Amino acid sequence: MAQTPKRPDVTADHSWTITGASAETRAKVKAAADAEGMTIRAWVDRTLNDAADGKAPRAKSSGDDKALAEVSAKLDDVIKRLPENAKAAEKETAQRLSAQVLKSVAAGFQEMTRTAKDQARIAEGKPPKKKAKPAADKAS
Repeated sequence: MAQTPKRPDVTADHSWTITGASAETRAKVKAAADAEGMTIRAWVDRTLNDAADGKAPRAKSSGDDKALAEVSAKLDDVIKRLPENAKAAEKETAQRLSAQVLKSVAAGFQEMTRTAKDQARIAEGKPPKKKAKPAADKAS
């Protein structure tokens, strides 16, 4: 059985031509290599090795990086200001609302008590007590 002659190992000294790449693809490769300050050969070599090793493509750096960092910092600030426990915030809100309702109910009871006392005075033939004027009316 005849042995197939071995091919020489490919080294950096050998050229490798890829045919059939569109002008758009060649332009994108050149732009990507230029953006990273690399030669086309070095960029293609690294990119193909990364792909063969299952590594994700490297992200391009852009002006959006600064905007993204600013938005991320703002979100972090908002998250820090959020209550640690949503139930605690809900409880605090319920307590605040309950206090407001209780104040309104107490004021209503005071008015009802005053009215009942006036009605009792009238039933006894006495005149009702004069309402105290609000502070704003007294000033005028």
